[in-house]
Amino acid sequence: MTNRSNQQPTSSVSFADVAHQMLTFDRDDQTARLVLKLIDSRWVQRLRHIRQTGNTHLLYMFAEHSRFGHCLGVSYLAMLLMRNLTRFSPDAVKKYEAAVATAALLHDVGHIAPGSHLAAKIWARGGKDAHEELSERVVLEDLEINGILRDFDPALPELVAAVLREDESLPPWTVSLISGGGWNADRGNWTIVDSTMCSVSYGRYNVAALIDAFRLSEEGELVLHESRLDALTHFYMARDSMYRQVYQHRVLQAADALTYNIVARVRDLIEENGAPLSATSSRQTLDALKIFCDDDMLAALLSSHYAESLPLETLFHMTESWWTYHLDRWCFCGDPILTDLAQRLRHRRLFKTVRLDEEGDPAEGGERTAQLLDQLRSIALELGYDPRYYVNIINNSDKHRGKGEEAPLVLMDNGELRPVTQVEPLIAALAARPPLVRKWVAVPQEVKERLGRLR
Repeated sequence: MTNRSNQQPTSSVSFADVAHQMLTFDRDDQTARLVLKLIDSRWVQRLRHIRQTGNTHLLYMFAEHSRFGHCLGVSYLAMLLMRNLTRFSPDAVKKYEAAVATAALLHDVGHIAPGSHLAAKIWARGGKDAHEELSERVVLEDLEINGILRDFDPALPELVAAVLREDESLPPWTVSLISGGGWNADRGNWTIVDSTMCSVSYGRYNVAALIDAFRLSEEGELVLHESRLDALTHFYMARDSMYRQVYQHRVLQAADALTYNIVARVRDLIEENGAPLSATSSRQTLDALKIFCDDDMLAALLSSHYAESLPLETLFHMTESWWTYHLDRWCFCGDPILTDLAQRLRHRRLFKTVRLDEEGDPAEGGERTAQLLDQLRSIALELGYDPRYYVNIINNSDKHRGKGEEAPLVLMDNGELRPVTQVEPLIAALAARPPLVRKWVAVPQEVKERLGRLR
């Protein structure tokens, strides 16, 4: 006889995860139920089609992961940390628990293709990354997500938006838990996930120890107990290594330059052949050149403030498959430069890099750089390459340094609160180091070979 009591459905939903093995959300918990509803929304599911690390897959072959898993991981870590904080400060956490958990899930919902942060550089024409502003728009304007939040609490959409824009009226911990200086749930997740998917080990650290060691101060600040300074130090080193060894790799920077130039070429063709700029004249120009472009791509090409000016539905369509289809079509278009650039990216015939030596006397270094660039541009012209698209300076700097981040606070054993940079010398040294700028020029392999450089 079957024991029916053992056939009751489980109350939890679990997602297999490369960083934490399992992300488990308990449906008996009202905040977890809210997060699960949002996970099933079309904007969150769309994140499956947005690359987490841009062109990194061209360098690390398994780095094909998406923003979807990252956002689930951030929400999971945020809820795990709040569960720990509730043991010590239940009243302070309860009021904001749902807002912080959902803001953690939705913090990257505004990313678009190609490649998240790379896309922001492209569509903003080298300007500000506005995915945070777009995430806020989705929370306030998308009927599905806004409706899910309002069904939970009519005031919740505005509160989630306030967390996303780091509103100063909120208790400090609600913002720093997701986007504060030092460790937060966002960095805490991507450091491990990206390291795993790139098959490197230096992004791993003891995340469980950090989660267990956080507390809230009387002023509502997120503070770390002194006993876990070693885990925080390990995280700082992991983050620093990921930037230097993965995100700022010169091959990745060269691939990004190629991607940027592809869009720049289409825009230049529009501007050179269609004055004044309008959707109609631009469409005529592209049609004459046999360059495929759907309405969403045309709107993105003509916009300089994508997160503000483009309709939400247009931004929704800007996924990796949308970008890749245009790239495929541009591999066989009526413009030879666009065709060549697109085929180079599509078939991984990437630009090669030449180091710009600016050591020693600044004046001499600048003069040597100018001479080298002139030489490369001349070689490119001789080989039939337009230097605007085939000679690219890439500035590989440690962007995570020198950002003026507020040092996280450490709760000392004697009850005193001190900035971590006053307590841990290694973290202080990492924080104090100025950005190390390494400049390269990316050119086709034939240009580099003509220059006589083997590496």
